[in-house]
Amino acid sequence: MAWGHTAILQFSICILQFRLPGQVITMDKQTAEKILSLAASLKAAAAEVFIRSSVATGIEVKDQKVEAFERARDRGAGLRVLTGRKMGFAFTTDFSDPALMRLAQAAMTNAESSEPDPLQSIPARPAGQYGDVAIYDPAMGPVSEEEKIKGVMAMEREAYAVDPRVKRIRKASGSFSQSETVIMNSHGAEVSYRGTAASSSIEAVAEEKGESQAGWDFDVTRFYHRLKPEEVGRRAARKALNLLGAKSIQSVKAPVILEATVAEEFLSIVASGFSAENVQKKKSLLAGKLDREILSPVLTIVDDGLLEGGLGTAPCDDELVPASKKIVIDKGRLAMYLYNTYTASKDKTLSTGNGFRGGFKGVPGVGVTNLSIVPGALSLEELIASTSRGLFVTEIMGAHMANPISGDFSVGATGFWIEKGKTAYPVREVTIAGNILDLMKNVDAVGNDLRFQGRIGSPSLRVKELSIGGK
Repeated sequence: MAWGHTAILQFSICILQFRLPGQVITMDKQTAEKILSLAASLKAAAAEVFIRSSVATGIEVKDQKVEAFERARDRGAGLRVLTGRKMGFAFTTDFSDPALMRLAQAAMTNAESSEPDPLQSIPARPAGQYGDVAIYDPAMGPVSEEEKIKGVMAMEREAYAVDPRVKRIRKASGSFSQSETVIMNSHGAEVSYRGTAASSSIEAVAEEKGESQAGWDFDVTRFYHRLKPEEVGRRAARKALNLLGAKSIQSVKAPVILEATVAEEFLSIVASGFSAENVQKKKSLLAGKLDREILSPVLTIVDDGLLEGGLGTAPCDDELVPASKKIVIDKGRLAMYLYNTYTASKDKTLSTGNGFRGGFKGVPGVGVTNLSIVPGALSLEELIASTSRGLFVTEIMGAHMANPISGDFSVGATGFWIEKGKTAYPVREVTIAGNILDLMKNVDAVGNDLRFQGRIGSPSLRVKELSIGGK
């Protein structure tokens, strides 16, 4: 499963709107039971069914007109079967009786042709109960598409209204989605749940005296009426306007404040290192560092599968292991790795509830739930005010090019130069470079402005010193 920064508009946590509430789940429970019965009739030792029904709507607006409108519906089932320590997998989007029989037969055939692996297993039914989660908004279903479009148009209008120097909107978009998920295995474990999400994002361009600067902002929530597209439009416009007159600076080593969304991108580089799968494959920069202090003692990082409204929140992972809140980094110390069932068996430990699929078409890998740095006490304004001289970074380019194994990075940066605790002027065409673990070891202050862009979130961070490349 892919780690790191997750594009907001790619979330397809959705539900078929033309069905009555609860009808899909009831049908899919019956289908899951039928698939498990078919697998048992073919002598599967154990089996697991994953079914997801979804619909997602995407809207793009340009100059108060709908430039793109897309609605995607999807429904499918994935089946894992275990026989003689051999695991087989198959999936289908056809729920007719003959197709379900073919699904079971295909999974068994794939198992029989695979190599025996004593680490393969279907998790047992957990002893405790699955936790309640707040991830579904019943108010989203009745919202008309006209209202959704009006919201995206309002975001664009508000961006233009901030200042006459806002001349263009590169992209104004919204995404609205709902889902129903049923997971069931032959050991008697079973979960069904609904999820919703809504998001908006916009990039505004301000122009003055032949110069142009862009500002981007977003909002994402599980609950429709918490979405504030007008505020997103205004924030993006102000970001673009504030960067007018930006200039480069001389190369220097200085303190750097990373705005929350920028800090999240750096945390995303570290995130893949928490995967036990990557550790076992020697593709993790954290391999061999368990129980060692690897980050600054002001940093604590949690993976919270039960976070209210989190985009990675669910009662369980995609293997029916109950979700929980886990401390991954405890005051700078690497406290644990994240496991699915297979990687846990390999290390003779238990799954941490981090077995996740990209959908019904794949088997569980290792992924985060809601991974974040625990917020500190200082506001962003207080972080800046307590910094006599340095760089406040509001955007970086090229974080995806960082080496996730070595942790080395070099990214373009945009932001503001700080003098005497105040932003003095906007800065562009600079680079910041180093090693992600060194950066995280040198964090000396944590903001209170935690913000998620997807399954990964961070507050603003101040780094004692970084190399800044200028002119």
